[in-house]
Amino acid sequence: MDFLLMGILLWSLVIAALLLGLYGVWKRSWKALFWGGIASLLPMGLIFMGDDSWVFKLSILPPLLMFIGAYFLKQRHPEKV
Repeated sequence: MDFLLMGILLWSLVIAALLLGLYGVWKRSWKALFWGGIASLLPMGLIFMGDDSWVFKLSILPPLLMFIGAYFLKQRHPEKV
């Protein structure tokens, strides 16, 4: 049962990251990209640490790209506090 719950958690994080990433790119929202990067860190980090192949090491790129995109969107449109 624990394995099933872990799978549901990881797949829900992947789906949430995809939806937040698409929404962030579509609406140019740095917050959505940032939260999409955070949501994808756990599943992609587990894949990154799971094997020594360089292909699996590339799985860390989507969260990093989301964080970089969020940073540049934030710099482009700074909010007035």
